[in-house]
Order: sequence, then C-alpha cells, then structure tokens
Amino acid sequence: MIKYRLFWLGNILAKFLPMRLATLIVHCGAWLYYAFFPSKRRVVTENLKVVMGSEADRREVRKAFKSYSEYWRDFLMLPQMPREEILARLEVMNAEKLEEAVARGEGAIVALPHFGSWEAGAVYLSNLGTFSSVAEVITPPILFEFFCDLRKNLGINIFPYDENAETRTKLLEALRDGHIIALLCDRDLKGTGVEVNFFSKKATLPPGAASLALKSGSPIFCACVFNREDGTWLGKFTEPIYPEHFEPSDEVIANIMQLVAGRIESLIAENPSQWHMFLSPWSNLPAS
Repeated sequence: MIKYRLFWLGNILAKFLPMRLATLIVHCGAWLYYAFFPSKRRVVTENLKVVMGSEADRREVRKAFKSYSEYWRDFLMLPQMPREEILARLEVMNAEKLEEAVARGEGAIVALPHFGSWEAGAVYLSNLGTFSSVAEVITPPILFEFFCDLRKNLGINIFPYDENAETRTKLLEALRDGHIIALLCDRDLKGTGVEVNFFSKKATLPPGAASLALKSGSPIFCACVFNREDGTWLGKFTEPIYPEHFEPSDEVIANIMQLVAGRIESLIAENPSQWHMFLSPWSNLPAS
C-alpha cells in the first residue's frame, strides 16, 4: 500500500511540477536507490558487464539508475501532457513498414525491451491505430489498476500478463482485427521461456511474441524509445519479422525468438545505460 500512496502522490505532483524540478527530484531518488540497494546495484553492474564488457564502470551503472528514474518521471508526467506536445518531441525512425501494415488493416506486434521511456512511443502507436499492451500484474491490485488508468490516458489498452486462456484469445482476436499489440520481451517472468543467445550468453525469453505472430500472421517489429539529453525522445524500429515464412512448431518459436533477441540486443547496445534491467535475464536457465 505504501507503493501505491507514493505513486499516487507522484501523480498529483506531476500535474504541477515543472519538468526541470521533477527531473531533479527523480535524480535524487535514483541516487538513493543506487546508494541503499546494493543487491540491485550488483545486478545492474553484472548486466552491463555482459553488454559492455570492461566499459561497464561505476559511472555507467549510475547512469542506468538515473535513466530508470527518468522513466518513472515520464510515466507520471506524460498523461498530463497534450498528445500534440508528446508527438512533437518524439522522432520516429524506420517505422514505414509498420505504418504500411497498419494502413492495410493488418495487426502488428511490437516487441520491446525494458528501455528508455516506451510510453512516449505508445502515444505514437496509439495515433496509428487501436493499441494495446500486455502488463505484468503487480500487487497490490489497486496499484495495478492505477498504472492501467495512467496508461489508458495515453491511449493504451491493457491486457494482464496471466495464465488465463481468455486473455490469449482476446490478444489473437485483437491482432486479427488489425490492432497493434506491444509486448516486453527481454525478461522471462514465469521462468518458462525459450532458450536463446542474448549478448553471447544463454538466456530464456518469453515466447509470446513468436506464438502470437504464428497464430495471427502478424509481423513482429522490435523497437525501443531512447531518452535524449534535451528532453526529447527517439523511437527506433528494426526490420520486421514475418511469421508466414515459417511453419508453427516449438523449434520455429525458438528460432523466431532468437531473431527477436538479436534485434533487441542491437537496440540495447546503442545505449546500454538506458536498459532498465534490475533482474538478470540469464538467471532462469537450469543449472548444468
């Protein structure tokens, strides 16, 4: 309940605080998080070492905490901003094939890492067509509903990330109706994902993007949103993955997720300190 009250307060303050003051506050929070949560600091350090090697020094780790705090600033402040202002501050690259697919009435899957301020990109996606995302169900339930309400203000419909077969059916129906569905794909929350090579190490990733693509025929567009120093954002898409080239099977799902992993890896590598990964994506593999 404390988390909910803190976010509720942050939402109230976001309606009145200028961006510069809000940034100062969240940066102070980032410093405290970095200083007093050594376990998180160790995880981020190890993750960045896998991505960056010897360049993953203390400065880069602090930048990752700072970037994470800016994500929460944007998460609370974006719903207060006019959509026109958000879109004016967002540059989008390589989205032509996505826009063409949506214009043809086709569904599209957008595969994302936990990176930058993705909700800014969600405003762009919801401008293209009906847009939904799958969100982790968190506790307490009142906090999950609060997060859903904030995202709805940005034009994001939320499907819960659960075991309910009805949810998967609704996702398929939405794709077949030409909707855009966003999935965070760099963390295997359930520990039942498919094995891939991710930054030259074995990891497991959730298979949802590949499974939905094969069942719906919708292409997968890997993407992320980079935060820029001047307060603007850059949304970047990679080349799409077309599922009609494959026959459905467990092996094909694993192969598609390997393609997703490679594209997400290339996006993260452009600015690793904006990767908000406070758990290890390599920790779900069984001990050999």
